[in-house]
Amino acid sequence: MKLTFFGGVNEIGGNQILLEDKDTRVFLDFGKSYKEAGKYFEEFVSPRAVHGIKDYLELDLIPKIEGVYRKDLIAILKEEKFNFFDYREPLVDGVLLSHAHLDHAGYISFLDEKIPIVCSEKTKTILDVLNTIRPSTLENEIAKISLPRNRPPKDREKKPRNFKIVKLYEPFFIKNLEILALPIDHSVLGAVMYLIKGTKTILYSGDFRLSEIPKSELEQLYNFLKNQKIDYFLCEGTRILENEVFREEDVYQKAKKIAEKVKGLLVADYSLNDTLRFQTLCKVAKETKRKLAMPFNYFGFISLLKEKGVQIQDFNNVFLYEKKKGALQKWERDLLQRYPFVNSKEISKNKRDYFVILNYHQIQELIDLNPDKDSYFLRAITEPHSEEMEFSEERLINWIKHFQMQGLNKDGKFERAHISGHISGKELEEFIEKIKPECIIPIHTEYPEEFKKLHKNVILVKRGEMVKL
Repeated sequence: MKLTFFGGVNEIGGNQILLEDKDTRVFLDFGKSYKEAGKYFEEFVSPRAVHGIKDYLELDLIPKIEGVYRKDLIAILKEEKFNFFDYREPLVDGVLLSHAHLDHAGYISFLDEKIPIVCSEKTKTILDVLNTIRPSTLENEIAKISLPRNRPPKDREKKPRNFKIVKLYEPFFIKNLEILALPIDHSVLGAVMYLIKGTKTILYSGDFRLSEIPKSELEQLYNFLKNQKIDYFLCEGTRILENEVFREEDVYQKAKKIAEKVKGLLVADYSLNDTLRFQTLCKVAKETKRKLAMPFNYFGFISLLKEKGVQIQDFNNVFLYEKKKGALQKWERDLLQRYPFVNSKEISKNKRDYFVILNYHQIQELIDLNPDKDSYFLRAITEPHSEEMEFSEERLINWIKHFQMQGLNKDGKFERAHISGHISGKELEEFIEKIKPECIIPIHTEYPEEFKKLHKNVILVKRGEMVKL
């Protein structure tokens, strides 16, 4: 058995791990590394889509291996005489996708459409919704592909990608490997771990936390894993240095306490994919007698999930915020036809009646909403963990100060109501003790050496390294 770590080590996200065993090759996720991409690109300097995957290959953002990428993207490379392989039929038998976050799924867009993408039903549903509400770009061809890329958009054909939906705890095979998808919790629906049985048995964590898993379901997971002989645990350690355990209930209590004191407009942001956070803020809005108003992308994400059968509670108090746009996409026009909506004039006149969701890229809407010193901006999202995010946070603080809104503490920083989607170091130690893997390989962490405090047998790897097990 061999593992090659093209991404996801000594960094948060960017998982691209190739497993080779028993004449079978599978990728464990195929995500975007924001750390590596951020070395070269930012908001106004981005990869050149007209060149396909040329920029990504040149800068080592995706592996330089054959039998992986789409035929039309290889054709662009050949036309431009870029030093790369000829197109070959897929030499990879599948991708085990742990969840729908882009640092795990983002570069699936580039893969040969014949390669099956294995995931849970909810993960596929989320990818379908995101395909609708996100711009039609090369990096947003995860669920559907626009072929061929070297022709004008009007001459391309939309083609669904090859997905294999798996049932939890039910074994399935990719060629000669027996695999099980195990339910786990994260800040997006549908997240799973994978147990892979080949010449060795590997547990791949994906991203996970324990705090929101019902006790009965957690016991089921523990009881199952205790009966497996796990040789290698590929384990995420995003929060390995942190020992505090927080729950979504803590977010609710803090947000409600704040909201009850706000006399003017209440505004908040949160990660669009986090349906649990949506339900928390929706509950706060209802209990403080406010209407929750959400812009097109947030409202579209939740409403389309609901239409596809995902259980969403408390939706009757949610309104579409009709922000002024130069042109509306079809899905946006459809929302206006099907759901109640409000505009900035209505919200501005009745500030105390509304709780508005706006993210960083929509903050200009404050000019039309006209908040004042009685208004509050609540950050229900993670703290910045990169230099670029810190710059964005400072700009956002400037907006809050300009309108004299509340929401900043004595140090001029945001007073947050947020918990992470990742397991704490304390919980991780308990998890490892219960499942008793023979060896741990740290992934998705900036502090891999800390795992040596949790287990006697730890293998530290570098980006690009191949390990024989």
